[in-house]
Amino acid sequence: MDRVSLERGKPSQRETLANLVQLYIHDFSEFLSAQRKLAVGENGRFADLLRLDDYWNEPDRSVWFIRAGGELAGLALLNTRSHCNRPVDFNMGEFFVMRTFRRDGIGVRAAVDLIRMHPGQWEIAVSLRNSPALAFWPRVVAAARGTFIETLEGDGKAWTGPITRFVVS
Repeated sequence: MDRVSLERGKPSQRETLANLVQLYIHDFSEFLSAQRKLAVGENGRFADLLRLDDYWNEPDRSVWFIRAGGELAGLALLNTRSHCNRPVDFNMGEFFVMRTFRRDGIGVRAAVDLIRMHPGQWEIAVSLRNSPALAFWPRVVAAARGTFIETLEGDGKAWTGPITRFVVS
């Protein structure tokens, strides 16, 4: 596995984030196809579905870039939004590792490191249609040594899929 590192995003990296999110949305559209088709605009880009400006402007949100061997490999977006209306210190809003860097343990290492850097009550909600993430996140929570782990089911309206809550000291 290449050396994995996390870099806190800076506003000067807005374009980098926006470009990576295009790749993320493209990949994620595979899991949304049954619900809705995601089309690109006439400029060839997906709309800003994640409201990226909020991650630069709101204090309870943060942008993280994942690097492998020094190369840009992905992103993580943290916020404090709960999918089950319970108190939470950190929510993994979005997490993405580019295909080139998948299957080498880079995603698990980055996710575990990021979670351990942020002690407190965590929440990770996974779309029921995203089978790779359904397998990925339980491994991450175990490796991060989360305690008081509970898995709830979304209500089917605001969220459809498992919501894992845990504490990291």
